[in-house]
Amino acid sequence: MTHLAEGHIVLMDGAMGTELDRRDVPMHGKAWSAAAMTTHPDAVRGVHADYIGGGARMHIVNSFALARHVLEPAGFGDDVASFNAKSVALCREALEVQDAQDPQWIVGSLSTFAAQSDRSRLPDPVALEENYREQAHILADAGVDLFTLEMLCDFELTQAALNATLHFDKPVIVGFTTKWAGDGATVMTRADEMGLDPVAFDDVLADLVPALPTDKPMIMSIMHSDLDVTDAALDVLRRHWSGPLAIYPNSGRFEYPHWQFDSVCPPEEFVSAAQGWIKRGVGIIGGCCGIGPDHISALASQQATAS
Repeated sequence: MTHLAEGHIVLMDGAMGTELDRRDVPMHGKAWSAAAMTTHPDAVRGVHADYIGGGARMHIVNSFALARHVLEPAGFGDDVASFNAKSVALCREALEVQDAQDPQWIVGSLSTFAAQSDRSRLPDPVALEENYREQAHILADAGVDLFTLEMLCDFELTQAALNATLHFDKPVIVGFTTKWAGDGATVMTRADEMGLDPVAFDDVLADLVPALPTDKPMIMSIMHSDLDVTDAALDVLRRHWSGPLAIYPNSGRFEYPHWQFDSVCPPEEFVSAAQGWIKRGVGIIGGCCGIGPDHISALASQQATAS
């Protein structure tokens, strides 16, 4: 992205699914935030509008839980195309209503979310890649500017998502979710929470980064990771990757299907952490689960003051 190459900081939005949950939009037992596309589209548009009004320039549409392997078990198998296209349309409508200033970027999310938030329900890698490819085509046709691959945790899942998106002429954010190992010293991905073998973040990157295409605009990301592990995860990432970086952490805890907000960090703590990431060369900063419009607005205000 030219904007990043020129040294600009791009402010991403915060969470969509948990923000809908916070606003009392019902979360579907199998498809989580996906059902909001048909039951509460105005709320989805409203969340986008609040992030836009708060200063975000990069907007992830509500497609996190819209892959076929999530929608079919929830009874929405016939709605894959319409739900994904609508997720982009709602974001664009919010941008038009807010009269947002350029530049703005609309981002399509492909994630490892599975029905009932149970990653053991993910299809085999071949079918998974087919589902990702279907979703990516719909999102691209609807007009997303780039893709973000979310909640990645191992080489195989990452390759399936990458293979589905790399033939589009669009940048791709490759986003890993991380945590501390039991020893409190090793950064792991959350693979074990998805029914996979535990894997060190360092090991995943050692396999993945050399295999990344060199002719595509790629951005590596730490996302959906607690604040206290994100700096260490960035250290690991920097050992393997010298290109553009994004960070969007979570805060709080999940008791499916609802996010628990009692331990979400205050905006000033988020802003303080973000200032550190900016100093370390991170070009895209936003929030994941638990991080809402107040956090993004506070960061935008700090950035405006700093400039």
